[in-house]
Amino acid sequence: MPKSAQISVGTTPTLIVAANRADQVINIHNLNSTVYLGDSSVSTSTGFRMDNGDKLQIPLADNEALYGVTATGTSTVYVLVTVN
Repeated sequence: MPKSAQISVGTTPTLIVAANRADQVINIHNLNSTVYLGDSSVSTSTGFRMDNGDKLQIPLADNEALYGVTATGTSTVYVLVTVN
């Protein structure tokens, strides 16, 4: 069963999707401002850039988590997770 959430991402690395013992498919829609995606040490200089309005699908392998961070303020990220 897919699981959905709205995550408020700020200027410190924020957990978007927790690690799972199974593969996951993550659908993300970034709503407000630019968000950078990566691991728990993600920064605005090392993360994958998602601009306002971007939509993305990311496969995560076993025990992988996904974090996000913004340069300033916060952004709402809509997430739909399916565990394989």
